Amino acid sequence: MRLTRWTTDRMFVSYSQYYLQGMEFLDVYGDSDTVERIFAGNSLAAGGPEHLTVRAGTHTGWISLTTEQRVDAPPTVDEGWETVVEVSVFSSSGMLRLFQWGGEVVDEAGNFATAGPGWYRVRAHTRGRDSGDADGAEEHLLISWPAPPQADVVHRADDTFARSHYDPQRPAGLPVDPDDPASFLDLK
Repeated sequence: MRLTRWTTDRMFVSYSQYYLQGMEFLDVYGDSDTVERIFAGNSLAAGGPEHLTVRAGTHTGWISLTTEQRVDAPPTVDEGWETVVEVSVFSSSGMLRLFQWGGEVVDEAGNFATAGPGWYRVRAHTRGRDSGDADGAEEHLLISWPAPPQADVVHRADDTFARSHYDPQRPAGLPVDPDDPASFLDLK
């Protein structure tokens, strides 16, 4: 069951990134290698306590983005998306907001930590990532729901960036333990 849905065709990305961040991300947690884990992992998203980084094909410009906060997992993966991955994110503050690169929050997208503090699963979808920098040609969908932590799942990796960086023979990325934020170092 879906709680809220929000869509825009004017989500600004820079350095090919946008984020979900919680209130304690910069004060309590840090993760200096999230982008490296995207390149060496599922090719689309990586997270840790209080944050998730998503990799767009557009370096600097506008993408279309739909967000959905749910109480349970979506039933299926829509075949219309080129790359689809799932990652686990822990919210210690009970607040995960959408941020543009540079720190501007997108309040209209709502809170992705709908059940308060705890573990969430985020399914990130993209299509048109190969068309990056052609305003509006790239589309993303982020769906979140409360769920126990589990390894990353790659449902599909079928754009040029994904085919260049995702290796199905590598072990799946593991959730970053909120009690040991440095645990992401073990994921390399």
